[in-house]
Amino acid sequence: MRRKYQGFCVGKKTKWLSWASAIASPLLAMCGSPLAQAQGTDKLVATGLSYTPRQQGIQYDKVEAGEESQCVGKYEKRNGIDGLMIYGSNGQLLRRFADSNGDRNVDEWSYFKDGIEIYRDIDSDYNGKADQYRWLGTAGIRWGSDQNEDGKIDSWKTISAEEATLEVVEAVRTQDRERFERLLLSENDVESLKLGEEKGKQLQERVRKARKGFGEWLRAQKSLGPNLKWAHFAADKPGIVPAGTDGSTEDVTVYENVVALVENDSTTQQLMIGTLVQVGKAWKLTDLPRTAGDNEALADNGFFFPTVVTNRMGSSNSAEGGMSQAMQSLLSDLERVDGALRDGDSNTEELNSERANVIMRLIQATKGTEDMGSWIRQMSDSISSAAQTGTYQGGLDKLKELENTLADLPGGDKEKAYVAFRVITTENIVDMSAPKANVAVIQDQYIKNLEKFAEEYPESAEAAEAMIQIAVNYELNRDESEAQKWYRKIASSFAETSTGRKAQGAIARLNLEGKTLNLRGKTLEGKDFQTNGPTIVHYWATWCDPCKNDMVELRKIQAKYARQNLQVVGVNLDNDASTAAKFMKENGTKFPWPQIHEQGGFESDLAVKLGVLSLPVTILIDQKGVVVKRSAHFKDDMVEAVDKLMETKAVAAPAPRPKSPPQAKGNNGKVAK
Repeated sequence: MRRKYQGFCVGKKTKWLSWASAIASPLLAMCGSPLAQAQGTDKLVATGLSYTPRQQGIQYDKVEAGEESQCVGKYEKRNGIDGLMIYGSNGQLLRRFADSNGDRNVDEWSYFKDGIEIYRDIDSDYNGKADQYRWLGTAGIRWGSDQNEDGKIDSWKTISAEEATLEVVEAVRTQDRERFERLLLSENDVESLKLGEEKGKQLQERVRKARKGFGEWLRAQKSLGPNLKWAHFAADKPGIVPAGTDGSTEDVTVYENVVALVENDSTTQQLMIGTLVQVGKAWKLTDLPRTAGDNEALADNGFFFPTVVTNRMGSSNSAEGGMSQAMQSLLSDLERVDGALRDGDSNTEELNSERANVIMRLIQATKGTEDMGSWIRQMSDSISSAAQTGTYQGGLDKLKELENTLADLPGGDKEKAYVAFRVITTENIVDMSAPKANVAVIQDQYIKNLEKFAEEYPESAEAAEAMIQIAVNYELNRDESEAQKWYRKIASSFAETSTGRKAQGAIARLNLEGKTLNLRGKTLEGKDFQTNGPTIVHYWATWCDPCKNDMVELRKIQAKYARQNLQVVGVNLDNDASTAAKFMKENGTKFPWPQIHEQGGFESDLAVKLGVLSLPVTILIDQKGVVVKRSAHFKDDMVEAVDKLMETKAVAAPAPRPKSPPQAKGNNGKVAK
């Protein structure tokens, strides 16, 4: 979640609508006509409830035939966007049909489960056909793109590692080769990883074989049938392949030896997925899936970390290396509870408690093995998430109980930092959510807890995250000396990591004044941009309201010095360029300056090289490219700096040479003497 400080954002006219979509037919034109208003929303409610998601398998709330009259339709505005909301007889939201660009046509079709939006069809080019599909809320984070608008996902903008394995299982179940291939790394993906030349070639070949061989593998395998069902994701923690490995120039985040546990008729089996690689917000495949019989140990060599792993679910109770009956029973219990949570069972407190107890038994069943660590981390993450969202009131206490248990588990010390960090962050969110929470006191205690954690676990990966939060806190509270102390600790201890590079960038940013800054990048329109002359650089994002307030003031100062060629340039840190492009399409006349964007938001080079970790950030550059001032908001002190710079520029500029009066000419055209 984004942490908010006062005035900062940290890294995140009602119209009648006409309905147009390849999903819904017939079209229902309203456009504010007297007839439409006389009809009210009854017909719209019935029509809206008849619509279905364009993608299959969406578990959303439906209304029985004949009960539509008990539902209520209301025109409401959310986040400035008009939409028709349909509520059920119990007052819970069922559907939302929204007009995001104000053209009186629906371009977002949203479906809800237990009042939570879990899926959305999107028409991003406003031509009446959905071209993007998003899973939301409790349904996951998948976001698919459909460029030719035929209803089939062409590529994944966002997909988690867990969901990638689910998609593999569905591709196997339905024998859908295209569904599998869209999960694989593309050639461009491999190039974007910036691996060494030889490693890149090896990965390209591995992916090519997987793409070519899936159909043959489907025909050859006999054990996985049409009743196949994804049950669970199993893998060790993801790892970083640091820049410099085998000639690479950037860090790469990977999972090795991933396993999908599947239910196949009445049996539980393992489907070996292999190596997953993170590209942007999507996890991509590199390998063909592989199966193993109940009595066959499943082993593989990782591509990036070539160590052999044994059957993840084996135990001493299974002499032949297969899955024990006790383990199968526990996994079945876990899947039953997960299924109830996915289906929106109202008793989430009891289900989350039961889930925690099942995983605790899995931890005990795998203690002393590599799998124990995976279950500890999964328990930590799931409890932390449920506690933070308020669906497991006893979650924080359970998380602390797990932390205290680690000392009694062989190898448990290895996981202490992971669990302890989640205890701290979860406790902070829970405390902040309490009625009448004293934000200042809670935040102060949070920072003290993080400092203690960083001292106790200085070499853990979590320490880097703790220290970056500490440093940002000091910076936002205007104690830059203390902030730089923490940034230097990170830069020294975690130099080769993404967090380390951000810290190095933050140090550079805090010491920018008096140094040259030559900012270059591509605008949202794809044009090259480079600072030239006096320039105000403004880092912002569409979700940052303080940033947008500053942009209003920037427009005033730009207008004031329009004749003196004062530049303003925005550096947008939204993850996706389309989000910023949509905002500028609606607001470009109010903020008529170039907007630079790189994919990745806070992870982009534009942010990392200057350690931009909160928004807004404002930098003033003079005509020689030297930074005059940098600050967060565009406030009075920055306005004064701009005024002073532009006055100096006006004085420094040479006065124009006066023109000589024209000389009189005689009748013969010659100059008169």
